[in-house]
Amino acid sequence: MPDRLLAGTVARVTRLVLVHGRDLDGLDPEELEAQWLGALGAGLAAAGSSFRPADADASFVYYGDTLERLVGGGAPPPVTVHALGVDPAGLPALPDRELRFLLDVAREVLGGAGGPDVAPPPAVETEGVVVDALVEALVAALAAVDRHVPGVSAAVLLTLTRDVYAYLHDDAVARVVDAGLVDALAGDEPAVVVAHSLGGVVAYSVLAGRTGGPDVPLLLTPGSPLGIRAIREALRARTPHAFPARVGRWVSARDPRDLLALHDLTPDVFPLSSGPGIEALSVTNRAPGHHAAAHVLDGGTWAGYLALPEVAAPVGFVMA
Repeated sequence: MPDRLLAGTVARVTRLVLVHGRDLDGLDPEELEAQWLGALGAGLAAAGSSFRPADADASFVYYGDTLERLVGGGAPPPVTVHALGVDPAGLPALPDRELRFLLDVAREVLGGAGGPDVAPPPAVETEGVVVDALVEALVAALAAVDRHVPGVSAAVLLTLTRDVYAYLHDDAVARVVDAGLVDALAGDEPAVVVAHSLGGVVAYSVLAGRTGGPDVPLLLTPGSPLGIRAIREALRARTPHAFPARVGRWVSARDPRDLLALHDLTPDVFPLSSGPGIEALSVTNRAPGHHAAAHVLDGGTWAGYLALPEVAAPVGFVMA
């Protein structure tokens, strides 16, 4: 595509746009941004890059409180851009479509960890029976996650999956969350987009649906759950799987032990109908659970995806 920016030929980029993942409601977005920049700076230093990201370089898209309120009910606060435990008693209130989505994801994660399969109930239409059977299967699957999936609790998986489901199936939720990223991308200056976990789903959805706007010489999606089948298929119903038109390079990193991401974004897992494809990196994330973008270990050492030189290096290449 003529207007696609190619590695090595990009104009000077003055912006980093950072998009966080799941379950960050109630936290201080300024502190979260500082953690991301600290981890990314450590990764850049380890990669030998001279670039050190500062607050002035970055826009941190914080939608944690907004998404929590939208999923849980009530009027949400706005998405800002800065320059659930498992309760089986609450599950029957969910629509059966959502229960099936949650069960599909839990079963795939169990399979990825070598855990037992939990058979889904038949799709019968008897009122009340479907929901009861789905709840029973989902509770069994979540209990198996707690027993058999290292580094992932049922509560964490349920929170991630409910957030992803709400984003992919509720247009009102998607509009509000997407608006935060769209605001951060306003203007003509190119932007590097770094999007972790659920943030990668948001970033891809927004960027794949845009033909205008600023160039994005790099889309970096560590710990992305886009390869999980139920998520991939729900996203396909909203957005055709194509390489985003304004993106020059897409790099996706994953630790093989990161079962919240589950799959590397290889062509067989996340096929795209156009573009140069996704560069899938297999890395070692030393953060607990192997999923975090930024984490400080005992002793003050940075960990998480952004602290890894092979993850940070593409950012330094573009931003230097």
